[in-house]
Amino acid sequence: MAKTGSSKSSNIGNSGRELVDLIDDEIDSRLHKAVVHELNIGIVLWPEFPLLSLAGLIDALRHAADRADNSRKLRCSWTIMGPTRGSAVVASSGVEIRADAPFLDPRQFHYIAVIGGLLRSTGRARPEARAFVKQAAAAGVALLGICTGTFVLASAGLLDGRRVCLHPYHMQEFKRMFPQVHSITNVDYVDDGDRLSCAGGISVISLAAHLVAQRCGQDRATKVVHQMTVPNRTDTSQMAVSQAIGYTRVADPRVRRAVFLIEQGLLRAMSPEWIAKQVGISGRQLARLFQAEFGQSPAAYLRQARLRYAKWLLQNSQETVTEVALRTGFCDCSHFVRQFHQEFGLAPGQFRARAPAPA
Repeated sequence: MAKTGSSKSSNIGNSGRELVDLIDDEIDSRLHKAVVHELNIGIVLWPEFPLLSLAGLIDALRHAADRADNSRKLRCSWTIMGPTRGSAVVASSGVEIRADAPFLDPRQFHYIAVIGGLLRSTGRARPEARAFVKQAAAAGVALLGICTGTFVLASAGLLDGRRVCLHPYHMQEFKRMFPQVHSITNVDYVDDGDRLSCAGGISVISLAAHLVAQRCGQDRATKVVHQMTVPNRTDTSQMAVSQAIGYTRVADPRVRRAVFLIEQGLLRAMSPEWIAKQVGISGRQLARLFQAEFGQSPAAYLRQARLRYAKWLLQNSQETVTEVALRTGFCDCSHFVRQFHQEFGLAPGQFRARAPAPA
């Protein structure tokens, strides 16, 4: 097994309060300084919006923003806006949510999130809300279309030629109304630069973790995932992968970005050369950084990450060894078995037989 490198890096796989405390300890030195919101999101609610989308977004930001289970807006901030402070929007469940503030200068936010409502209510929003969304786009602020928020952005002409994701329930109607927008489904979110979209529901947690990782670092995103998801989840989302392979603390921002790309792309083919290009450095420089940080090459790190995820799947899912091999990017089962045995000293089937059942 390749060595893990110097003491400045470690891979943490433990769960519970210990992991959160470990992650939070890394921001102690920042807390006494002036508050700088690394991620600031303005939220606009459409009539009959889903409460889960709002709650998922805000709770993710809340966990990323502060230590432990506190809720101070230290690293992240969020503001629900409306025509006036205190103006109300009624959710699809009938719960009334009041605005924290009137519509502010959109340039003070990193993102404006539009949480859409039932399609029958798309045209019932206050004209001030529609004007504000267009103002934000004109100012160059990135826009998030959550749930049917994509319909809102598309109807304003702000998604032409863009890629978006939708819930399967809304796909046919969206394609009919906006053929000029490239729409897909069965993914948690799509990041198309300054236009992002999310299908809604619990997928908003994946989107929020993605934004937190980009603006605040992978440590904050790991805390979001840990605090907001149920253990032993066996899907293929970024949340499940992060839970499975643990949290890697890395000082160099280029290596942090590379590790994040690896975690995002474990389930598809990628090469060290592609990773280096995305990070903006040469393949040789990436190899030197990984050798200094982890004591191994990017290819070896990627292989180990795939094997750690495969090990987690063997213990926490009912998938066959062949299915696990294909899911984790190995070209065939025999190659996967050899690599797994080399890494962990057991064949996958032997490991599964000896592993304790998930709690």
